[in-house]
Amino acid sequence: MQESLTLDAMDLKILDALQRDATISNQDLAAEVGLSPSQCSRRRTGLEKSGVINGYHAVLDRERLGFGVTVFVSVSLNAHNVKGALGIRELAAVTPEILEAHALTGSADYLLKVSVRDLRALSALVNDVLLPNEGVARVHSNIVLETLKEGTRLALTPGPVRPRRRAD
Repeated sequence: MQESLTLDAMDLKILDALQRDATISNQDLAAEVGLSPSQCSRRRTGLEKSGVINGYHAVLDRERLGFGVTVFVSVSLNAHNVKGALGIRELAAVTPEILEAHALTGSADYLLKVSVRDLRALSALVNDVLLPNEGVARVHSNIVLETLKEGTRLALTPGPVRPRRRAD
């Protein structure tokens, strides 16, 4: 288990601003959070060194790049053992179509978020990559029709107040 980290309100402001725009200059970040540029830079470097910030990424538009099909793939193993688990972990690490891989409780052992160009590419991934894995018993695909919300931004600061439903 990860060691708990103590962050103050200023750290949270810096993190929240970076989640909104990771390309923000140190000067602009400092102005936004109310610190001097040198203080802001030291805090940001400390957050990076501690592992709270573990990278900066460009968010690409999958559809504009030709990856028109997003799929959630549930994978069930033949047996629950180290060999099967390692096989899925290795497969997820080396398969670029797999954007996310999660170990689960419940009816499936793993949930994979996959992005492919078309259904032919999905078929190849399932039939030529996932199913030949000796630890895989079953694969179930759910094709995304529409993405309502997607992101990686954590709720570091309180969000909008949600109205309560009235009991009639």
